[in-house]
Parts: sequence; C-alpha cells; structure tokens
Amino acid sequence: MKMNFKLFCAICVVLVCVFTFMSKGYADEPRGVTSDTLTIGVILDQTGPATDLTLPGTNALRSIFRYVNEHGGINGRKVKLIVEDDRYSIPQAIASFKKLLYRDKILALIGPTSSGATVTLFRHMEKEKIPTMAIPPNDKNVSPFKRYIFAVFETYPNTMKIIIDYMIEDLRPQNPRVALVYPDNETGKLDLESAIKRLKFHKLTPVTKEVLNPGSLDATSQVMTMKRYRVNNIVLCGFLTQPAGLLLRELKKLGMDVHVFGNTAAADEQAIHAAKEAAKKYYVASPFASWYDEGKGVAFMRKVILKYAPGTEKPYRGKTHTFIWSIGVVLNEGLLRAGRDVDGERLVTALESIKDFDMKGLSGPVNFSSSNHKGINSAKVFKADPSSGRFVPVTGWKISK
Repeated sequence: MKMNFKLFCAICVVLVCVFTFMSKGYADEPRGVTSDTLTIGVILDQTGPATDLTLPGTNALRSIFRYVNEHGGINGRKVKLIVEDDRYSIPQAIASFKKLLYRDKILALIGPTSSGATVTLFRHMEKEKIPTMAIPPNDKNVSPFKRYIFAVFETYPNTMKIIIDYMIEDLRPQNPRVALVYPDNETGKLDLESAIKRLKFHKLTPVTKEVLNPGSLDATSQVMTMKRYRVNNIVLCGFLTQPAGLLLRELKKLGMDVHVFGNTAAADEQAIHAAKEAAKKYYVASPFASWYDEGKGVAFMRKVILKYAPGTEKPYRGKTHTFIWSIGVVLNEGLLRAGRDVDGERLVTALESIKDFDMKGLSGPVNFSSSNHKGINSAKVFKADPSSGRFVPVTGWKISK
C-alpha cells in the first residue's frame, strides 16, 4: 500500500523540525548549563578531620556566589552550588564525584579535599572533560600538565622551598638538627620528599622523620624521639592545622623550645588557636593573606562574608577563607570571560586567558596559559603571634628559587 505523497512530505517536515529542535536544545544546554543556571559542584570535607579548613572555605564559596547571584549573576545566569561531603576520604570523594557528574550534571568542580582523592580522580576528570579547581597544593595537580585541572595556589614543593630557605638563610640556626614530621598519606609523603630535597640543597640531612596523622590525639612518642635526637628545628610536611596544634602543645609540655615550620594547610590561624603560647616560635609559608590583612580584595571578602554570615569570623579568623574565596574569584572571572555560550571547553579556554590577574592583596597575581595551569607562584612567610592569635608577615611575596 503506497503512502500519499503529500502525507509523506508532511511527515518528513515534522521529523526534520523535531530533530532540529532536539539538536538545538542539546546544543544550547551543555552539561551544567541551562537558560538561567550554571551548576558548580563542590567536594569538601564537612564532617571529617579537615573541617577546621574546609568549613570556612565552604562558607566563603557560598558567600561569594550568593553575592554574584544577587548582583545579576554571570552573563545573565545564576550560579547553583551543590556541596558534597568527602569526609577527607578517598572512597567518599569518588562517590561524591560520580553523584555530581552523572546525577547533578555539573559544569565545573571545586575539590576534592585531599591529595589522595584528587590524584585518584585525575583520569576521570580528564576523561569526562570536567574543568576542576583543585584544592590540595600538590605538585601532581599541575605536573605533568592536565588540560582540565587548574590550581589557584602555589604548590607544596615551592612553599617548602620558601620556608626552609627562610629557616636557613634568615634565621641562621647554629648547628641545625632538623626533624621532619609528616602524615602517612599522599600529601605528607610528597611534601616530605620536597623537604628532604631542599634540605639537601642546603647540605643538610634530617636527623629523624616522624609520622603524625590527622586526627591523632597524642604526639608524646614523636616528641620524645625528637628530644633524644636533640632536634632544634622541626619542619611539618603536608600538615593540617589540627595535628600542627597538637604537636606544638606537646613540644611545650615536654620542654622542647624549638622553632617549628609549616606550610599552606598548616598555615591557618586555627593552629595558633589550638596551640596558644606554644605557637610562639611557629613560622609558616602561605600563598594567601589572612582574613584580617590589608588589601582591597581582603576587605571586600570580609564585607561580603560578614554580610551573609555575620559572626563567621568567630571564634577564629584565618587564611582558609582567603584560599577558597580566591578560587571562587578566579572561577567567577573565568565564567565571565567564557561568555553566554559557556560550556566546559569554553570555560577552560577562558581560564587560560587569565594573565597577571590582580587579586588585590588576597595573593600574588594569577597567571594561566594553554600549557600551564598553576596560577600562583609566590608565598609569604608569617610568624605566629599568640597574643593576638594572628600570623604576622615577616617577608613580602617571595618566588621560590
């Protein structure tokens, strides 16, 4: 039975229209993008051992994008943040990643918290072509180069160079006997390697290497071992603030009056809050200013966060707000540059166009390119002041040698 020619033509026209409409709809709405929304996933510890750092950071992200949304959004769209808790755990980070990618269909990702989880997810981030703002200051995030992973920080190896150089060249210890203390995880081992390498540059070898993990409640054995080795300088490798505060207290309690040096994640003021007077000889290297520091960018951060979460700076104010806020600032700039027709590829290209981006005191300038996604190459050295609970800068922004 032959179909009427006019009916056949009508059906063809309808099918063409349907497929054209479906194709256009798909093209107009890439993953994580609708006519009025940009969906960004966040994987940060909300209940585990890193919450001293990650809860203020989560608050900073919510504040900056709430401000953006209330002031017109990004190219006419509002930002929707979906926060997942990885509990500083690799399995939980993997589950959170899958949920955000396949169920929530995010445009871009911030996180996860730990180096181990980030390294585990590298292959999936690249395969799924998901623009990712990394959190752990791990050199593996940027070397070798990965197209979809961006780092708004200076890496652990470079901040380790800066803090060890300061220890040796500025403080000039007599007959330094250096101990390295690190957690038994991906971050700790990588930062330990960086510290050993930099000490070797200064013709020094650590007299002992001690393990102290996040969540530990006692550091007596580590301190007693260092005392037996007559250690007079201690370098913390890949530390969080909780074990840093614990170790500083144990050192004071057991009579070890020595200089202690940390970097990046151990540079938050929570460590001073935990250690109090035991932090009087604690030095850190950080790529970021503190909550209370000077600079238009820092002042604006304080204004916005306190508007949406009054009292959030209590009981303690530190660098974590600044670190994660800075990631939000740079991601916002990339989304603006990507334009109305944003998708994952356009966002990557837009981020790579950021050159000499002025962070207005939050950090040194940010630079990306199509072959380099490490945005910051400087850090300051700070000394703890227990009387004020603050880190006081003792250098300007330094580039690692």
